[in-house]
Amino acid sequence: MASAERSEGLSRERILRAAHQLVDDEGLTALSMRRLAQELDVWPMSVYRYFQDKDELLDALAAGAAEAIALPRPLDSWRDQLRALSRNARGALAEDPSGIGSRMGRAFLTPSALRVSEAGLRILESAGFEPREAASAWRALWSYTFGFATFRIADSSAEALRQARMAIAALPDADYPTLLSSSQQLAAALAAEDEFDYGLERLLDGLEARLSADPGPG
Repeated sequence: MASAERSEGLSRERILRAAHQLVDDEGLTALSMRRLAQELDVWPMSVYRYFQDKDELLDALAAGAAEAIALPRPLDSWRDQLRALSRNARGALAEDPSGIGSRMGRAFLTPSALRVSEAGLRILESAGFEPREAASAWRALWSYTFGFATFRIADSSAEALRQARMAIAALPDADYPTLLSSSQQLAAALAAEDEFDYGLERLLDGLEARLSADPGPG
């Protein structure tokens, strides 16, 4: 009877809250439709009325993570706006302890995620880029941001540094001379979270140079 009573108050939002709490507490591997139904004290078929399968549920969770990405102030320069938007997106994806952000690629075309693309394209077109080039520039920025946020060697920078050093040190000198000669620098770059800003600034430098260059014939 309890399951029947609870299912009457079931909603998409309630299911998503319970799913996110379960993933936060126990990780993505703990999430299943049956386990979620147990947490909600409802029959599994009650959950399936709102989500066709686990993939659809995870995509909805990822789309919800996109809502946490703060949009920049429109009064700032285009470069400052893109910097803020990229940093905010990277922070929302990387700092999500559940790992849901890693599925943002699947949820990229949902309204919640597309609001970020709307902001990025608006900034680029307002800066002077033609729509086609603005779209290409935004893809480059988003791909970099998403890739950096979801690429992680270990849970902490210290552990990532340790693992990178060990992996490089185990390589044969004859096959990896360049990598071994720069082993400390590469290990530090792979482990440091502030490396995001280096890559982002180089992308913005390229966009700024492109924007200021005289257009060629055709």
